[in-house]
Amino acid sequence: MPNAQLPITKIMPQLNVKMLTFYGVSIAFVAVLFKIVTAYGETNLKAPPAIAGNYRFDPKSLPECLKSDSLVLTIEQSGVYLSGNLRLGSRQGREKTAEEKPSLFGKWETQGLNLSGAVPNLAGCSDSTATDQNSSVKMRGIVEQESLKGKISLTDKAAATDFTAQREAAVQPQKHEH
Repeated sequence: MPNAQLPITKIMPQLNVKMLTFYGVSIAFVAVLFKIVTAYGETNLKAPPAIAGNYRFDPKSLPECLKSDSLVLTIEQSGVYLSGNLRLGSRQGREKTAEEKPSLFGKWETQGLNLSGAVPNLAGCSDSTATDQNSSVKMRGIVEQESLKGKISLTDKAAATDFTAQREAAVQPQKHEH
């Protein structure tokens, strides 16, 4: 039975200088390219800030048709894409919209958030007197620490009104002991 190992002299002619140079240059090129892409990503690609949560509007900063109501904006976030609901701040309003699909959609951009959509049940703000009418809502705002400041328009024809909303503390679900 012949020896299963090849002598080193048979392997050496296959490893010539050109092949080693090619592989060395290829590995060096990939390493430099990786370093460049990493440096670019660290300086230019930033994740949007986490703004998801509930924001309670200051009633004084709301349009005339909502001055007596307490409104809460709930924002859900997936990267730069936003969705949410604008609802009455009462407990009944919260429970009612908890199961509803989001009615506002938008995006986070470098200058802030943009949300728009049709919000149901904003009494006194729709153009019609019917109770099931939706109000067309457009919002632009900037999140600064725990507050949201911007402009809101509640009908297509209305001028935008400045608003301020404060982020509510997140409610931790209570654990039930068995």
